[in-house]
Amino acid sequence: MKRTVLLFTAFALLLAAGITVFAGCSREDFTGSRVKNPDAYLLDIERMQGTDSHTLSLQAGDTLRVELQVEEGALSLDILSPDGVSIYSGNSKGASDFTVNITESGAYTIAVEAQRAKGMLHFRAERP
Repeated sequence: MKRTVLLFTAFALLLAAGITVFAGCSREDFTGSRVKNPDAYLLDIERMQGTDSHTLSLQAGDTLRVELQVEEGALSLDILSPDGVSIYSGNSKGASDFTVNITESGAYTIAVEAQRAKGMLHFRAERP
């Protein structure tokens, strides 16, 4: 009887440890600095694996300045208008700076996906 209880307890502990390990593997992995505010989304990435997003409040006539530098791995991003339509979609290796002209006021969503990435992504709203 004691042996059965001992075996059952050992099995339960192993199962709990396995669930904990596998649950930890599915989380986003991010090391670095992440700043999110209404006018900016700044990622300085030491290591990122997974996805992240942020919503910026932009006005018609604003310009969204994008600075991106990928030192390792890969980064892809989408910028979605208030109605959910992609106004920019791309991936990058190396460095790139560009602007997106905002024609409609509202909440713009920036979605980032990283695969073993190291680098920098900065999005800043510039008002006229």
